[in-house]
Amino acid sequence: MSSTAPELLDMTRLLIRLGRLLHNEIDEPLQESLGLGIKELLVLISISEGQTSPGVIAARQYLPAATVTRLITRLQEHGFLERQSDPDDLRRFRLVLTGRGTAALQRRRDETRRVLAARYAHLPPEVVAQAVEALRALEGHLQGEVARV
Repeated sequence: MSSTAPELLDMTRLLIRLGRLLHNEIDEPLQESLGLGIKELLVLISISEGQTSPGVIAARQYLPAATVTRLITRLQEHGFLERQSDPDDLRRFRLVLTGRGTAALQRRRDETRRVLAARYAHLPPEVVAQAVEALRALEGHLQGEVARV
């Protein structure tokens, strides 16, 4: 059975609204404590997870490649990451976190946990688990659609 247009519209509106809510509640405290916004942190997180090329980071984080390139340049200028030659292909480079980048990610984890606990600790664990499961399933279906286009 397929979803109806009104259901899809409702789902989309809800996801956008919730995304804005979370962004607003998390971005400002992170910006104040770290001097980094969510997009910069997404790049650092991607690198920490082993995604070391701008193209892979852009695809994984659903960001335009030009945006990722600007973010990488800014993060490098501020000492959060380094570009290193790829030993397997000297025409390419890979991105590596510096000590400052690693420390920023740890502070981000601590600050995000603090903000989320203060704001969402009242949510029942089963509701959170159901939401995570549903969102992972939705992401999987949406990624399948992107791959087919």
